[in-house]
Amino acid sequence: MKHVRSLILPSILLLFGAAAQCQSTITYHIAPQMADKTLRVSMDIPRVRELTVRVQMPVWMPGAYFVGNFAANVADVSASDNKGKTLHVYHPDSNTWEIGANGARAIQVRYTLKGADLEMAAGAPRRGHISGPRSYMYVVGRKSEPVELEIQVPPGAQKWNFATSLDPLETKAAKQSGSPKSEYFKAPTYDVLADAPVEMGDFAEERFVAGGKPHRVVMYGDYEKTDRTKLTDYCKRIADAEIGFFGEAPFNRYVFEFRTTSTGSRGAGGLEHLGSTEIGTVGEVNDRVRSVIAHEYFHLWNVKRIRPFVLGPFNYVDPPHTANLWWSEGVTSYYGDLLSERCGLNTRDEYLKHVGDTIGQLQNNPARLKVSADESSLRVWEANNSQGLGLSYYTKGELVGLCLDLKIRQVTAGRYSLDDVMRALYTQVRHGEGPGFEEDDIKKTVNRISGSDLSDFYDLVARSTDELPFAECLGYAGLKLDRTEPPKVQGDTGMTTRPSRDSNTLQVNSVTPDGAAEKAGIKSGDRIVAVNGATEVRDFFRTLAAVKPGDKIALTILRGDSKSDVSLEVGSRSVYQYVVQTNNSATPEQVKQRDAWLSGK
Repeated sequence: MKHVRSLILPSILLLFGAAAQCQSTITYHIAPQMADKTLRVSMDIPRVRELTVRVQMPVWMPGAYFVGNFAANVADVSASDNKGKTLHVYHPDSNTWEIGANGARAIQVRYTLKGADLEMAAGAPRRGHISGPRSYMYVVGRKSEPVELEIQVPPGAQKWNFATSLDPLETKAAKQSGSPKSEYFKAPTYDVLADAPVEMGDFAEERFVAGGKPHRVVMYGDYEKTDRTKLTDYCKRIADAEIGFFGEAPFNRYVFEFRTTSTGSRGAGGLEHLGSTEIGTVGEVNDRVRSVIAHEYFHLWNVKRIRPFVLGPFNYVDPPHTANLWWSEGVTSYYGDLLSERCGLNTRDEYLKHVGDTIGQLQNNPARLKVSADESSLRVWEANNSQGLGLSYYTKGELVGLCLDLKIRQVTAGRYSLDDVMRALYTQVRHGEGPGFEEDDIKKTVNRISGSDLSDFYDLVARSTDELPFAECLGYAGLKLDRTEPPKVQGDTGMTTRPSRDSNTLQVNSVTPDGAAEKAGIKSGDRIVAVNGATEVRDFFRTLAAVKPGDKIALTILRGDSKSDVSLEVGSRSVYQYVVQTNNSATPEQVKQRDAWLSGK
């Protein structure tokens, strides 16, 4: 993580620059309690000038566009002044605490975080994980100040290493005496601290250098069963390709944090950070894992630096709204897979198959004719997940990126492409040092780079519910799109789901109007806690993936604190397969465009 290029905006630097000399550091002390899976946290808050100090837990975390209930895990909040005198703590709302400072120049706030990700093995501490927004309170009005972090090594730990993108404070670590030891880190702001997860304890790792910067591939969990050589090769080749695309690595160090398991759902989900990523893998290191690695690493630039204006510095209480998540997430998916093809991790045939499969995901979803990419992004908080209103802005955004790229190449006779738009936006945001882009800046940059007014085309693909012009755009590259007949009839539950982040349940993302789930009384936001009597998420996936039209499924649903049993009769839907193939009648110019697009030359 390159802290020089953090989310501190120039306006904030100007505002606080004059006071920098008198600023003190806010310090967090973390003591893992392995037996009861809690973290004991204390915050040293210096330079107190107010009568009342307010601290808050975030309501959401960057990169995961859902409202979390993180404050529900906070307990035993207390405070004292610099002389040890107890101060009164008020709790005006679910995620805010107010401390009566009573003239104290410095105060300490203490709390316990329940349900921490801590593991024991053979009676000894094995490992732990700290996710910033779920763990650290912040001082209201002081998130831009520097922070330090002390993490205590649990008593009895035999092997306890640390992996994080935060800068180490080696001078403090060197001064320690006695036991247990601690590790110390620093960050220029709360935003940077919160965006740097920490894995600690027993893990395996590999290392490599890309773009002149050190990278760590950290594996925890069932890492003995992971193909470390293949996983590291994926990470290294993707890092080289994507750094090469932008021309620089905007961080001091990078950490891939892989939670590896051998059983469960298909896994390979991820969350991006300024100098790291968290990725869950299940079973073998396969092409799905490769795709997620490529997606999350590309986020180093697109969303962490090239970001909508509202995505940093962060308001952790009021979720930000932008119509451009299709660009931040979907176009990131587009480049993750395209650059994997360009660097040889996938063949051209494999990539074109991926494009056809992605088109099929969109075309087999009736929500595409009701929800635009912009609207799905803007209203994500209503659905509380990325399937905004039944349409994934990942899928639609990836295909919008494809159409824009091929259109720009066509109108400029191959001189420019979406690659140039992405790099131009990176320059506009000053490589992450400046403010994010405004809502219409993507369209403006497309027009400027193409030298043409592509506003109508842009509005068609990003802001309308019309069909995307696949035949036209693929034709520019000498390709054609075929749909297989007849369609395959599949069972349809009438809902999309994802594993809940906080419990062993499936959360309902979206419900199809008049579909099987809606007829059963299921609503978006419900949580499935049992399927045909089974209570493990991996069993839920197996059952729901194997449904046939007419099957009846017994579900137990949790809505808020109310639990109910429902019977769902599976419906049916026709699913078409889409195939992208080379057009044997393509002109030499179209073949040239295709080669330039797929090679990046």
